[in-house]
Amino acid sequence: MADQQFKMDAGNKFLMVVSVLALAGAAAFLAYHLVNFLGQVGLGERDPAPAVTETVDERIAPVGRVEVAAVDEDEAPAEARPASEVYQSVCAACHDTGAAGAPLKTDRDEWQARLDEKGRDTLVTHAIDGFLAMPARGGDPNLSDEEVTASVDYMLSEAGLEVDADAAVEVAAVDEEADVPEAAPSDGDAERGEERYAACVSCHGAEGEGMGIFPKIAGQGADYIAERLGQYRAGETVGPNTALMAPHASGLSDEAIADLAAYIASL
Repeated sequence: MADQQFKMDAGNKFLMVVSVLALAGAAAFLAYHLVNFLGQVGLGERDPAPAVTETVDERIAPVGRVEVAAVDEDEAPAEARPASEVYQSVCAACHDTGAAGAPLKTDRDEWQARLDEKGRDTLVTHAIDGFLAMPARGGDPNLSDEEVTASVDYMLSEAGLEVDADAAVEVAAVDEEADVPEAAPSDGDAERGEERYAACVSCHGAEGEGMGIFPKIAGQGADYIAERLGQYRAGETVGPNTALMAPHASGLSDEAIADLAAYIASL
């Protein structure tokens, strides 16, 4: 029994030694091929191939990219468009037809009246900022102040008026402290006139104080108001606002005019 046990122990030891040697050989074999592989690809010793780097960069790049370029400060500004071209593109639709009460380009008397009352600078400001039915810059926000100014001068020139762009334009100022004629007797009814005046508030103000281009009418004589409304109703040109007033006065009866005149004179 002892001899048999000894032989079994020796056999086990032999198998163990063989197993260890086999594992060591396998490890050495794998290590050898691993070293060769790393040497071939040069891992850790040289940069990846450019094509590989480019592919990786493309995959990890963000979806959007913003590139900032230096601004050429010496770049010349865009050339201004000719005044006639600007007029045709944004002004002609109204000033060639009189739409929305716009003065016709060739109406010398109307433009002269506006120049006398407001002056060129105000006309230019209205064209740039917009006024009543006229949109700012004729509806083209890309127009420069210089282009709009040139188009205004072009219209005045087409109307036969010469304007010195460098000269100051004297605008007639209304002296609010001046004595206002007392109201003359009127056959109209002021109470009825107050009801009719509701249609006038948006332009002349609730108290007749005037707004923008619309003059102060409070305290004017009844005869004066009646005369003016009669002229507007008849289609006569009595000032730069004729085109705006005529449509409102065209349907007024004699009684309505008398009532309005009586009420306005009482303001």
